[in-house]
Amino acid sequence: MSTLQKNGSRIDNTLRQHLLAVADNEEGASACLLVNDENPRLPEWIAYHYHTLPLRALTVAIDPASRSSPLEILQRWNDTGLIEMQLWNDDDFLYRHSANGSKQETIRVTADVYGHRTRQNHFINKCMADFKRRNKQWVLLIDVDEYITFNRIDENNQEPAFPTEKAPDGIPTLMDWTWYKGGSEGWLDGWINNMSSPTYITTESLVSRTQLQPGGVVTDWAGNSYYIQDDRALRDLEALDEPPEEMPILTYTMLDSEDNICGEIVNDIYEDRWDEEWVCIEVDWEAPKDDQKKKNIFHGGHVVEDLQHRKYFLEKEQTFWPKGLSIKKAKEARERLPKVGERKTILDVVKEETNRHGYETIGSCITMPRLRYGPFEDQSEATTVMASEEINYKNFVTLRYRWHAAKGIYSYGKVMIDVSQIPSEKLLVEADNVHAPLCHYCHRPVWFYSPHYVKSLFRVNHYLDSFEAYTYRNDIRVELRQSIDRYHSLGKEGNHSMDIEGSPWLQEFVQEMGIENAKMLLAGAGSFPKLDVNLWNSPWG
Repeated sequence: MSTLQKNGSRIDNTLRQHLLAVADNEEGASACLLVNDENPRLPEWIAYHYHTLPLRALTVAIDPASRSSPLEILQRWNDTGLIEMQLWNDDDFLYRHSANGSKQETIRVTADVYGHRTRQNHFINKCMADFKRRNKQWVLLIDVDEYITFNRIDENNQEPAFPTEKAPDGIPTLMDWTWYKGGSEGWLDGWINNMSSPTYITTESLVSRTQLQPGGVVTDWAGNSYYIQDDRALRDLEALDEPPEEMPILTYTMLDSEDNICGEIVNDIYEDRWDEEWVCIEVDWEAPKDDQKKKNIFHGGHVVEDLQHRKYFLEKEQTFWPKGLSIKKAKEARERLPKVGERKTILDVVKEETNRHGYETIGSCITMPRLRYGPFEDQSEATTVMASEEINYKNFVTLRYRWHAAKGIYSYGKVMIDVSQIPSEKLLVEADNVHAPLCHYCHRPVWFYSPHYVKSLFRVNHYLDSFEAYTYRNDIRVELRQSIDRYHSLGKEGNHSMDIEGSPWLQEFVQEMGIENAKMLLAGAGSFPKLDVNLWNSPWG
């Protein structure tokens, strides 16, 4: 672990005045980043989140496949005293804890996608545990090509419709539904529940992904319309805290590749297996029973049966999940979000809305939808917020790219977690995944069940950037990161509509820091120098 030392020589009068101005403010947010050849992106990412979050502590871990080190970039920020910086490698987080909390054994990871995710999941929780130990509060968990922002209602840009609690007159309700993707279109199947008995149906033709909002209406190409019920919300309302009778309990549940429910079993009265032993049970998902139809909605607090009709209780994970805002209150909250030029940070709004609605509503894990931005550039000066003639806005993805995908269709979100409210023992194990690291505190993701875009106060903008940037990383996922066809496919998706309002963050950052300090902190942004190590010779060994 490298805790960077400060070099006061970088602090001039402008920075000294800025430090005095922010010293009396409450502590800002922290963040965890796992990087791989991300030096061209880091200067913008750090400066943007310093200004908008506000970021005040950052831990960066280097993927061993990386051909470059971010040390110099982190050091220059650390020297100013603006952000507490730490630089980690595998030895700092790839280990298991013993019962007394000490390091027990090193975790070996494989040189494949599974190994990448294992490294990522261990880093996330160890990083959060370290911030908790240092008495930090909110920790942002996004990637270096992602930027958190306010999810304002944009009257000049197509927004998903706000959902309703029941179907419009004459529109059948589709429950326990599943989406099957076929590009930007797909089809749905589910059960119609407003007939004498539930009837299984499948859409007769394709449905656009842009329509897919729980609590909304979809229309297939044949003209058939359906109201798609918010199954997960209804199931959560009916969830039980405890099993209704004696039966085994499954915890940390997931689906395997054959759609069996797997998890750690407790109180196995059928086969007398050890408590916390990992088991998988076969389930008939098509059984026409009210409490067991589709795999997309099991979140715990419900009973399921295996093929031998033996009952199992799925642990109620959602006890500590945020209750969330109602549709009406979410709309009002989004209308209150700061407009361009209003100097409020993300944490300002978190505190304001928590005070207004209560902590249990906002919760300790804020899940945010993502919005993909494509590589199409708009050259109109009217859409560009200039910071200085000495700083080229084209070096910054947040200013260069304004065209994005349809809102509300990105499957998995990202999170910001209040580690002060998470028990330390929950952070000593591997995270569940990067999208919902703590299954007992974060809403469990399902790939086609996007975070509710219209109810979210914040979102994460995900930038595809140029093909040079897309292929720059020495990524183990070579078939994805080096594919021009995949790049063009993602780029086409990100060419749906354009943000009209520009962000003044860079202009404000330069004003606060002074032009020379800003140039020093932003040096190298958007520049992709050739790296010496051959892309195909990974140092994984």
